[in-house]
Amino acid sequence: MTWDLVIKGGRVIDGTGMRGFSADIAVSEGRIARIGRADGAAKRVFDADGLVVTPGFIDVHTHYDVQLDWDPIATPSSWHGVTTVLAGNCGFTLAPCRPGDLDWLAGMLSRVEGMPRAALSEGLRFESGGFADFWDRFQGRVGVNVGGYVGHSAVRRWVMGDDACEREARPDEIEAMQGLVRQAMVEGAVGFSTSQLDIHTCEDGRGVPSNYASSQEILALASVLAEFDRGAIEIIPRSFNTGFDEEDRALLLDLYRVSGRPIELSPLFPSAADPMAWRRALDFVNEAFERGVRLHPMFFSNRIEAHLRLLDTFLFDEYPVWREILTLPDPERLRALADGAVRERLRDDLAHTEGMAFIVNWSTLVVEEATREQNRALVGRNIAELAEERGVDPLDCFLDLSLREDLHTNFETRADAEGQKFIAQVVRETVRDPLVMAGASDGGAHLASFSGADYTTRVITDWVPDPLSLEQAIARLTQMPAAVHGLVDRGVLAVGARADITVFDPQRLAPGRAHLVADFPANSSRYVVDAEGYELTVVNGEIVMEGGKHSGALPGEVLHGG
Repeated sequence: MTWDLVIKGGRVIDGTGMRGFSADIAVSEGRIARIGRADGAAKRVFDADGLVVTPGFIDVHTHYDVQLDWDPIATPSSWHGVTTVLAGNCGFTLAPCRPGDLDWLAGMLSRVEGMPRAALSEGLRFESGGFADFWDRFQGRVGVNVGGYVGHSAVRRWVMGDDACEREARPDEIEAMQGLVRQAMVEGAVGFSTSQLDIHTCEDGRGVPSNYASSQEILALASVLAEFDRGAIEIIPRSFNTGFDEEDRALLLDLYRVSGRPIELSPLFPSAADPMAWRRALDFVNEAFERGVRLHPMFFSNRIEAHLRLLDTFLFDEYPVWREILTLPDPERLRALADGAVRERLRDDLAHTEGMAFIVNWSTLVVEEATREQNRALVGRNIAELAEERGVDPLDCFLDLSLREDLHTNFETRADAEGQKFIAQVVRETVRDPLVMAGASDGGAHLASFSGADYTTRVITDWVPDPLSLEQAIARLTQMPAAVHGLVDRGVLAVGARADITVFDPQRLAPGRAHLVADFPANSSRYVVDAEGYELTVVNGEIVMEGGKHSGALPGEVLHGG
């Protein structure tokens, strides 16, 4: 017998949490054919001596469904050992989509998920249709495996039209939405996603459709999953930043009661409004599990930093006045930001709203990138220093610099040293909990604000060997997300399983720094994070990445609910 591929002599960590061992892995017809000694003929032998061989990583929270039209390998996640991505999270999808609604849905995604509007206008190849119409286009055209949720906001828009952003649904409308969710599940959806965050707004400043849904509507749509032997629910409840209030706790328990399906929750993270909310949320998750309810939040292993420009940032959306002004159309927005009375309202909003405090810490907000000479000379300087030199208020300094470049100036901010220390303690606690998944990249979204695709690499480089062993870390990146989302034959290295394999050098493994590149349609920019140390990435038995470079192969599959 001639193997298609043999990965020879590596340290195999199979995803189960079991101790690593030395072995060859032989691949044939897209599946793992042997683990042990594979000394026969092979079309390709890869020497893995000194390297670690694992299942391909599974990135469970992404928005790559939009980006795949022009980036079939879902970068930068695929640079970081990822072989499977799940898209359509938070209830935000482009399907189902009625004829004529695509521009509206694209605008919602652009506003909420920080996707460049110009890139969507030029790069999207979908016009309208149902779940299968959207996803079947990618079969044979992607380099990673992709699965999609059916999104609540798209379903609501299909049934209710513009009223989706105005009111609760009637019983007949809920029944029609159930039909759309059911059809999507039949056509292969990996589950149902929704969110109810007040900061999520459409281009016109109204809340996104799912924000207007009653608990009864959400439960009715989730109950459809009880008809299937697969599928997960992904939800961001309205009060997740405060540890879930009683109403949302009841909703989460009821979601499991009506669906019987695992429920994925957002990363546990200390909010400025309530730094210990994560602890109460984690305690609730563990209490729920004692009652048999499967709730799986994620731990936050990304670097805590944010990039922003007032042209398209979402990071001020927690502040009502800022959200009102930054959603104005140009040139009205520019005029408003220059107006002294408006600035007083913005200043007051920062003082009296519990938002993302580290964003407006003027001593850590730094000019990162500028297009015009005056601002380019200030790159690397923080706003507090610049404001003091000019004898002006930091807010005025920030807005003046932004307006000088028609809001294109990029700024970077990070938590201060004390904040970083506290965040590290929180992450350590959440990493230790076996119910908490690794995450979340948010890949394909918030492209002008951050890049979270390095989370897979950072789980290994930052949290191994303490508090996780390497074997435990790999299981959290592979077997656990596969089990939670019902991904059959993936997430472990076992004979007969799909040959999704990642090979890395443990001595060289490292994430790079986030940096801006203009590689999207319409020359649009995004932040990406490079990786070092990944030697080989195999998807369904074919080499997709080798030495950090795409081989050109596109062997990924569109997952149909498993």
